[in-house]
Amino acid sequence: MTARGRGAVGVRIDAGVARLELARDRLDLPLVQALADACGALALDDRVHVVLVESAARSFCLGLPDAVAWPDVAWPDPVAALAALPQPVIAAIDGEARGWGFGLALACDLRLASTRASFRASDLAAGRQPGGGITQRLPRMVGTSRAMALLLLGERVTARDALEWGLVADVVPPARLARAAAAAAARMAARGPVALRYAKEAVRRALDLPLEDGVRLEHDLYVLLQTTADRREGIDAFRSRRRPRFQAR
Repeated sequence: MTARGRGAVGVRIDAGVARLELARDRLDLPLVQALADACGALALDDRVHVVLVESAARSFCLGLPDAVAWPDVAWPDPVAALAALPQPVIAAIDGEARGWGFGLALACDLRLASTRASFRASDLAAGRQPGGGITQRLPRMVGTSRAMALLLLGERVTARDALEWGLVADVVPPARLARAAAAAAARMAARGPVALRYAKEAVRRALDLPLEDGVRLEHDLYVLLQTTADRREGIDAFRSRRRPRFQAR
């Protein structure tokens, strides 16, 4: 197990899973910088197969500080940093995800929520432009009509509605969320890390490519996977009837 400072973002790596814990529910400069730095380091760490994002605060993330309408150009973009991770990213969402915090959740690949979780894009009520990629990712996930209602009316989405709409993969009681998220991360981390990354890349690019190009990308990634050491390890482990020891290579 490897752990790095708690500060604004705690980082712990164990058995292929990197756990990122947000120390507070606002994306102030120290937290934004710490999150971007952590993501940059994890992206290059072959020990990390899956990233799990959690919050130590009562809410998952309430977005930017009240006095900040838009991040300064000198600030790193925490949502982009999270979205750029090559590893699959799981968000464990308890409490509210609002504004840029909603965008942070949408940048993850898999979202698990507690029954008291909720989602809201409230920026327009304060005369602010919605940011954090929410105007782009949300309609891709729930459709234009629902996205317009959520953004223009600032409607609150409950955990149950989020499950019905496909925004989250599962909803569990608050007391079970950490355990459910850890179990999902562990199941994922036991799989071939290179295959996980390639699958993520193919799905992420699917909506931006014509169907034929997407299918070609899928095939190209399959061919690339056959050249990896992890692929050979998977075959050897199957033949030897043992658990594979993947190295993300």
